[in-house]
Amino acid sequence: MIAGYTLRIADSTLARHLAAWPAEFITGPRAVGKTTTALRYARSALRLDRPSERGFVLDDPHAAIAEGPFPLLIDEWQHAPDVLLAVKQAVDADLYPPGRYIITGSARNDLHAGQWPLTGRILALQLWPLTGRERFGDASAPPLFDRWDTEDRFAVPANPPGILDYLDIALDGGFPGAVAASAADVRDDWMRTYVDVAVTRDLDELSAGNGRRRSPETLRRFLTACALHTSGVVPGSALARSAGLDHRTAAGYHEILTVLRLMQDVPAWHSNRLKRLTSMPKRHLTDSGLAAWLMGVDREGLKRDTDARGRIIDTYVTAQIRTEAEASRGRVHMFHLRTQGGEREIDLIVEFGRRVAAFEVKTASAPSPRDARHIDWLRRQLPAERFAGGVVFHTGPRRYGLGDRIEAVPIAGLWGLNQT
Repeated sequence: MIAGYTLRIADSTLARHLAAWPAEFITGPRAVGKTTTALRYARSALRLDRPSERGFVLDDPHAAIAEGPFPLLIDEWQHAPDVLLAVKQAVDADLYPPGRYIITGSARNDLHAGQWPLTGRILALQLWPLTGRERFGDASAPPLFDRWDTEDRFAVPANPPGILDYLDIALDGGFPGAVAASAADVRDDWMRTYVDVAVTRDLDELSAGNGRRRSPETLRRFLTACALHTSGVVPGSALARSAGLDHRTAAGYHEILTVLRLMQDVPAWHSNRLKRLTSMPKRHLTDSGLAAWLMGVDREGLKRDTDARGRIIDTYVTAQIRTEAEASRGRVHMFHLRTQGGEREIDLIVEFGRRVAAFEVKTASAPSPRDARHIDWLRRQLPAERFAGGVVFHTGPRRYGLGDRIEAVPIAGLWGLNQT
């Protein structure tokens, strides 16, 4: 156990995987806490960003991973890619003992599928930035969609935050380093360094071997354009124009940001019962703090700018739901809904099993039934057994009903605190 470790919602999934399977791959954005979480479970580690340890693995990867003690953490695998082949052969030779290898590092296999030898031999865990439940609540509780039918699926704390508190929390974001930097009043410096590394070192790594030169400054410009449009249903051509790029170049940068887990589009929902739904995804940066920094807004800016405030709060809540969905033991998929003319729009549609839950995000403190009208419309379109419920998240203090199986819930209701 690491002293001062912040329990992650994904910890229960990681423990379950290690008890059942020989190899685990932890992926996620840079500085999200992958190594810290892996070290909590590992009994030994090969840190391949350290030249001395990397040299041993480069000389003989099979010998380097053979002795353990296990679980053995192989950190930053991309510095010695042949180690993956060694893991493959070790797993193939002795499949049954679980919990032997934990691998962390680049997700570049998403762009270089032919270089990834562990398909079918490894379980994967996605780690996202810290959520409110991990920072302030009960991260050990079952994921939201695994406890959906319990009365305490949303447990509001006795003294929930107000709108200014939520703005501060969203501005912090969920990168552990950014949260610490914010407390030390050096958040701006941390974010600047983070972006600089992402658009230089990470770009070089992902572009290696494809014979195509990419510009860090152009990627920075595209990332900023994505931040300005976060939580928007925006065609790729509009993002390209906003960044001053041609569509092909913008599409390449979008793929890179997705691999780096800095962007995660929410696809459009489709149903045979509903016609004229848009097919465009909803664009999201995966961290609200990073999005706000790239937008150039602080607390005062968010107080004045209604559009920016809505985008950042929506991005923050979507990040919370994403982590809950990833951690679920069942299959959970996130979508958004929008009709082609924009008459109906729902921020998030979540399918779990054969059921559908609908979510709206509002910066107001006391949403009314009118704020739930699109969710109510969806409820009336679906068979009763398919509609699992609807929620309007808001910045006020109370949880209350807004209609048939639709309720208003403070954003802090996602934190899993026991109400007192």
